[in-house]
Amino acid sequence: MPGFADQEYEERLRKVRASMAAAGLDVLYVTSPPNVFYLTGYDAVWYPWRLPLGCAVVREPERLVFFDWSRHEDYAKLHARADELVLFEYGDAPAVVARAFGERGLGGATVGLERFGLNPVGPIVEAVGAALAEAGATVTAGDWIVDDVRLYKSPAELERIRRAGAAADAAMSELRERLRPGMTELQVSALLTSLLADAGSEVAATPALVCSGPTAWVDTHSFPSARELEAGDTVSIDCCGVIDRYHANLCRTFALGEPDPEAAFLLDAAAGSVGELQRLARLGEGPEVAAAAAERWVHDRVPSEKVWWVGGYSLGIALPPSWVGHTYLANDGLSKVTWEPGYVSNYETVLVDPKAKFEACAIDTIVMTEDGLEVLSELPRGLIEVPLP
Repeated sequence: MPGFADQEYEERLRKVRASMAAAGLDVLYVTSPPNVFYLTGYDAVWYPWRLPLGCAVVREPERLVFFDWSRHEDYAKLHARADELVLFEYGDAPAVVARAFGERGLGGATVGLERFGLNPVGPIVEAVGAALAEAGATVTAGDWIVDDVRLYKSPAELERIRRAGAAADAAMSELRERLRPGMTELQVSALLTSLLADAGSEVAATPALVCSGPTAWVDTHSFPSARELEAGDTVSIDCCGVIDRYHANLCRTFALGEPDPEAAFLLDAAAGSVGELQRLARLGEGPEVAAAAAERWVHDRVPSEKVWWVGGYSLGIALPPSWVGHTYLANDGLSKVTWEPGYVSNYETVLVDPKAKFEACAIDTIVMTEDGLEVLSELPRGLIEVPLP
């Protein structure tokens, strides 16, 4: 069942309907899985990419109509907080959506569709739009309305994110005690996932990432491999703690045995940049000013060829295959943002040495509050030494 109180969902819908009114929408057809979860509590490990699974937010009179595959009927009744449930099949989904709108007096409504979600595929969104338009609706863009509302987290959401951050800290701390040469990257990822579960975390939107060995400096987004860790390795490990699908990101870099002095230098040199980000983050301003200063901090201390990325992106609800949000600290995404209480992002300093062939990375989750920018993790951002027997 949905993990939040009814009042929380009602407030979310109130904000979404206000944004719909400002955009001139009568109905918003929400199909992005994180947005569907935000409004209804419905989540799944797989979404039929050929079906417009989602919900229609009706502004006046206020209704929430959920659309799902007929095989999901009982699941939807159990998990989706909605006023009505409409079921469809693979062959008739767009027509069923259009007919359901007509039966509810919405045939001539102005309807916003989400085109930037990961599900369903574009042709299905287009087919739904075409069926609605043929029935008399005015179809327009509904992108970022829910995404922008959920950027700023409520106290209940922040409570989940802080718990997720604590779970990530606990798991990463325990991992330090159990890392050993001979373990494969796959085994390290699996162990960290198990430690996260022990700390109360759910399954994350992507597996824990483990970068080691001679290609680590280019393997930032690779799956964990069967490579065995070796004494002397510099190992970068990236994960998320998850509570009620709210993610808190954490990455730290470990030295198996004798630390590489260059890796230690790079991480120590960049560590203070998070303080620079905190110093310059101002409520009501775009994050790009503080983010640029933090990036300069790193580049003033680390050779540019060893800086892979300094930046961050919004965090919150995430479902496979990604926990990456739609706004960035650089404010160069399709939707712009300002620092406001409840804004949650990660902050990354990804450093590489192509000659020594290692990645040294530190990632934290940051939360904007009335009192300034809070860093959730209590773990040091420097190289973490793993003593070997």
